[in-house]
Amino acid sequence: MKQRVFASKLVMALLAATLLPAQFALADEAADAALAAKVKTAIDANPTLKAFNLKVSGKNNDVTIEGNVDEGLQMAEVGAIAEKVDGVKFVFNNIMPKN
Repeated sequence: MKQRVFASKLVMALLAATLLPAQFALADEAADAALAAKVKTAIDANPTLKAFNLKVSGKNNDVTIEGNVDEGLQMAEVGAIAEKVDGVKFVFNNIMPKN
């Protein structure tokens, strides 16, 4: 009987150990998405920049911004806005100016 109880507890412990990383991964993905949304909202607050419909993604408090703008000054402005968002550690500015 003691062996069954021990085996049951062992199985439960192993199951819990395998599920924990998945829970943390989901939490990280949610945090990444929330940070990307904050950056996108900050960029889209500028009507000129919103028109470019830039793509923003996040991972581990770093954000990546992709898309095209009309000129280099707009590219720099997007990067500056993203850097000011609380929680952003680093900005990968992959925007390409047309000029």
